[in-house]
Amino acid sequence: MTSASSPSLLPIARLHFTARADAPLHLPPYAGSMLRGAFGHALLALAPLPHTDGQPCALQDACPYCQIFATPPLPTHSLQKFSQMPHPYVIEPPAGGAQRLSPGETFQFSLVLIGKALTHLATIILAWERALRAGLGVQQARCTLLAVQHENGETLWTADDRNTASIGASPPPLPPASTLDGQTALHLSSPLRLQQQGKPARANTIDARSLLVTLARRWQLLLDVHLGDRAPQQDFPALAAQAAAIELVPTGLRWFDWGRFSQRQQQEMKFGGLTGSLQLHGDLAPFGELLHLGQWLHVGKNASFGLGGYRIDLPTTVLQ
Repeated sequence: MTSASSPSLLPIARLHFTARADAPLHLPPYAGSMLRGAFGHALLALAPLPHTDGQPCALQDACPYCQIFATPPLPTHSLQKFSQMPHPYVIEPPAGGAQRLSPGETFQFSLVLIGKALTHLATIILAWERALRAGLGVQQARCTLLAVQHENGETLWTADDRNTASIGASPPPLPPASTLDGQTALHLSSPLRLQQQGKPARANTIDARSLLVTLARRWQLLLDVHLGDRAPQQDFPALAAQAAAIELVPTGLRWFDWGRFSQRQQQEMKFGGLTGSLQLHGDLAPFGELLHLGQWLHVGKNASFGLGGYRIDLPTTVLQ
């Protein structure tokens, strides 16, 4: 019987995009928000109907903007009372923080697609082409999309051969989860914004229960959106009790502050988060598949920007 945390329940793919700067390009300390904004505007331009304030349109079941960028809410959902459900994508910006690229230099970023989003692959690549060509950042530096590859190395699209390879809803499966025994470490690859009692968790307050239940909740919401009544349900009271028994030890955690200007709200928004590593000690077996999935899903607030990314360090490499 497939567990509710099995990666096989939903198709998930990480795609690597290679682009060239055609004008001087300034990448900010965290470029996830900049890339997301450009992607959203390009998708909106491809929508079949006008949208009001980013809300789903009358063709929401077929509209790529609605299905990808403005995920419609599920009515009377027990876990999510907000206006939108988790988006089926995660943008992972270029590594290296703030940098200035000269014309002709290339850069890479990644895009994780989940569930139904994979059926819109051709539209998504077209949107990125247009977004990059329209320009990035305050200076609207024009760029060119050169290639798109699956993380297994398979080339899906190039600027020379514009035929989109059909990975559809059946991309190559994710690698299998490793067995987690009594300890492991999560290395945060992007700032983690984990809410605890309405406030971002800090190094001295973060705990395993908050982390693991938040990740389980994100996965459950994605299952419900993409599988509907076929979605298996996780036992949250049991998960919370098991997670509460796990010890979380922060290692080199520090607070990273960054901000972005919100065009919709016309003000600067702060999006600080934790960077460093988290050691987990205890019975991790019930969370092995879930933690494995989180390396693609990300965890915490603003995951679509790429926040809350991590990789698992296996027990042999756990930091001391």
